[in-house]
Amino acid sequence: MKKKLAAVILTAVMTALLLTACGGNKDAEQSASVPETETPAPAADTKTDAPAEGDMVSDENYKILQDNYALITEYAAQVRDIYTSDEIAANSAIEEVILQTEDIINQMGELEQADITEEDAVTLNETMELIIETYDNLLDGMEVAESGEMVSDETFAVLSETYDTLTDIYNTVATAYNDSGAEDEDIKAAMDEAYSFLEQMGEITQDTITEQDAEGLAEAMAAAAEMLEAIAGNL
Repeated sequence: MKKKLAAVILTAVMTALLLTACGGNKDAEQSASVPETETPAPAADTKTDAPAEGDMVSDENYKILQDNYALITEYAAQVRDIYTSDEIAANSAIEEVILQTEDIINQMGELEQADITEEDAVTLNETMELIIETYDNLLDGMEVAESGEMVSDETFAVLSETYDTLTDIYNTVATAYNDSGAEDEDIKAAMDEAYSFLEQMGEITQDTITEQDAEGLAEAMAAAAEMLEAIAGNL
């Protein structure tokens, strides 16, 4: 158990040192742009007074460890959710630290009461405080992703026309296919794909799509329309 605990502590320290590569010294404007999350506060009474070496952890202090572990796992999930949102720019160094700290937390979760001494309990609580500080610094180092250029009037007009074309062809093929009484998985798959584009487009307005996304969606719908046209000719 001692080797396992030592590995947890060592990894935590190394993870904290990695923060130099992640930033954590961004200006206030960048930091304020990152969505806020509530930092868990470890229980106030997390340390024993001069614990005797080798004494197994008491029920009381083990309960404190469990409570703090629950808090830190919740915080870890919040940090991951924020980082993986579309609002945050990708950063490989931050991803590495998140993975390492999550690994530490998982290692802690494998420790049982019989594995931990009173002295270990103090060390583990200190490690959890270090991980919380690490996550706070990660949040400070996150940058808001740059938004793409909003779609132009011309491109959105093309997108809308392509949508209308795909809608007409889809309705024609759907009617012919249903009337034929045929069962064809390839035709169903093509119709399902086309319908997914129609659903997606139905939720889009000009102020909610970028130029790049609009061009990509228009190309995808045009390809779906071409496929349905070929199917219509064989029905």
